[in-house]
Amino acid sequence: MRFPYINYMGRYLPIVPVELRRGEEWVVFDAYVDSGAAYSIFHVDVARVLGIDVERGGESFVVVGDGSRIRVYIHSLEIRLANEEFTAKIGFSRRLGIGFNILGQEDIFDKFMICFNRKERMVELIPI
Repeated sequence: MRFPYINYMGRYLPIVPVELRRGEEWVVFDAYVDSGAAYSIFHVDVARVLGIDVERGGESFVVVGDGSRIRVYIHSLEIRLANEEFTAKIGFSRRLGIGFNILGQEDIFDKFMICFNRKERMVELIPI
């Protein structure tokens, strides 16, 4: 499935819709596809929307781009991405300060071949 890059503050970025299960329904959130991120990390506000008590998840620390560490709480969630449904580990953090959620390698990149085409401003997720 192909997704056009999204204009975010004047820059075109590979941001895709990600659906997370809340009970019997799916809730859509946007996330930046980041091949350099080990884990998917969403802002704690997403957990509130989903009715998740973040601190019941496994606590971990992740190093971010500026070298600092942020606390994340890891939860296994049902996810729908590019029409594929599966369970993935998603970390939630109060300190995710970049303005968008991150879709990282763990449980995602082993499910898809991901092709970034900056020239055409497209990202393609191909189930494998």
